[in-house]
Amino acid sequence: MQPKALKLDLPLVELSVKRTRDCVREFCVGRGFPASVIDSAELIATELATNAIRHAREASVFAEFTLLLTLDGGKLDIAVWDYYSSPCPPLLKLADIPLDAQGGRGLALVQTDATGFTWAQMTTGKLVSAWIQVTEPPAHPTPKAPAQLS
Repeated sequence: MQPKALKLDLPLVELSVKRTRDCVREFCVGRGFPASVIDSAELIATELATNAIRHAREASVFAEFTLLLTLDGGKLDIAVWDYYSSPCPPLLKLADIPLDAQGGRGLALVQTDATGFTWAQMTTGKLVSAWIQVTEPPAHPTPKAPAQLS
């Protein structure tokens, strides 16, 4: 049986985005999720990790962030904790972002793909989390009835 959670500490460097994406893919593939769920989970994790690296790198207490994946029932929670206690920027819809904007679409993309989104600022850092609905395969495959001989 696959574990229901994954916690991974990663350095605040660009290569960690790929590592994040690879870990999310492995976690989802190992549970038999369909491609659409895997794609959404990868997009969400990539954006959250990219934001942590981009915004926490210079001011973070520690030079790392933590990727947290939690599967609970039909909910896959994808979260990133960083050690920079800054507020989350105002959340915009994709339609509200100018076409010529050089950035600012990441969290809008997350909100588009996610079922839900939240963030919490604490004195030691912040947790940004998004979740998607998934259908978990049965824990134990239903045995097939023996074939009837005719």
